[in-house]
Amino acid sequence: MQLGFPYGAPGQQTRQALQFKGLQSVYSLLIWLSVFVATGAAKPADADPTRQAGVRKGLAKGKIPAPTPPVGRLTNNTLLPARQATALDFWHRQEYIVHRVRSGDTLPRILDRFTLTADDKDLWGRSFRQHFRSGKLAPGRQVHLYFAKPDIDANRATESLMAVEVDFNDSMDLTWEKTGRSVFFARREKPVNVELRTATATIDDSLFRSGMKAGIHSSLLSQLTDIFTWDIDLENIYQGDSFKILYEQRSTRGQPDKPQLRILAAELISAGQKKTAIYFEKQKGMGAYYNIEGRSLARSFLRFPLEFANITSTFSESRFHPVLKTSMPHTGIDFAAERGTPVRAVGDGIINQASWSGSYGKLVEIQHDAGFATRYAHLSGYGNGIRKGSVVKKGQVIGFVGSTGRTTGPHLHFELYKDQQYINPLSLDFPAEDTIEPALLTVFEDQKNTFLVELTSLPQS
Repeated sequence: MQLGFPYGAPGQQTRQALQFKGLQSVYSLLIWLSVFVATGAAKPADADPTRQAGVRKGLAKGKIPAPTPPVGRLTNNTLLPARQATALDFWHRQEYIVHRVRSGDTLPRILDRFTLTADDKDLWGRSFRQHFRSGKLAPGRQVHLYFAKPDIDANRATESLMAVEVDFNDSMDLTWEKTGRSVFFARREKPVNVELRTATATIDDSLFRSGMKAGIHSSLLSQLTDIFTWDIDLENIYQGDSFKILYEQRSTRGQPDKPQLRILAAELISAGQKKTAIYFEKQKGMGAYYNIEGRSLARSFLRFPLEFANITSTFSESRFHPVLKTSMPHTGIDFAAERGTPVRAVGDGIINQASWSGSYGKLVEIQHDAGFATRYAHLSGYGNGIRKGSVVKKGQVIGFVGSTGRTTGPHLHFELYKDQQYINPLSLDFPAEDTIEPALLTVFEDQKNTFLVELTSLPQS
């Protein structure tokens, strides 16, 4: 017996061993070929290794990575060869475009810049006309367009518009979304951040200048003067008087530099007397200011046509005219203001005149209820849409301070008359508009107490 060959003859043992080794090599080769084929099938020839690795990582965390919106419209896109669609193909075929509105733009004109089919243009055009009849887009606003790129096996260059979002104004978006052969429209309020703040100031000059020194926004100071203008002569504010306000600051998402400010409660101490104002809405969005007893502080007329009144000449039966150099009646009030300062309608009414009127220069005359009328003279220009027959609301801008006509410099000449008889605007006091109804008094008392607590507890801004 020889070692190493325990069974059979040595030659026969050797041949069997060689045959066995040969079979092992064949089997190994077949196994490796199978592995190679399987690997090749698992990875398509057109796959992007870098992107696929990133996608797997995202899926492992249960997230689908969203596409990064391009800065401008994509051009010369290279379509990948046809392959089986996956759940992520929708995102890879998305195209998101932001269009900044230019003067004269309309939604149909914007769509004309893209290669939509005739049927798609007709479908979207009908929806635009149905839900957005005016078609007016403010220059500078944005239109967001969401396209699905052509199917990779469609062999066509047209795009499919899936959604349109219009940045309509500071508080609302208009949206259209396509599903099948229908387009659904919706108005959507923009998300709003609301903060409560307080501000205080001690008066050492005028109310406005003292407030500005304390860092208080001019819009809040304008509201404050309008709130108390019928109860306190703000021209006679004394040094050492003070005020405190509670206000809300509302800002829409993406526009923190354009906050909307509204006073919710205010306290003004003048000559030892404290006046309080509380904002209260009888109906949603329809609010006014009331004193602590629930009596309205508002009147049917604003006291002054300018936000910050600086009276330089009062109503008089005889006044020395600075241009004509003679004494004559002055049938109104003159307000000093910089050229271009907005002029407000003091009450609701209809425009009787908006044109040149001799020594008055550019003039606006408004007819109000109960026989009252007002005139605003020496304007540099007119407000948007101000023309004879136009309806205006209290506080609406109807023109701008100028020096047209017979003047020595920029100022506003304001007149008030009733039944063709001139009236001194400073001598007239209109009755309060309304009071809180008994059914709402409990709600008002709760809101008043809440505001007054906040007014004393919130940190000063």
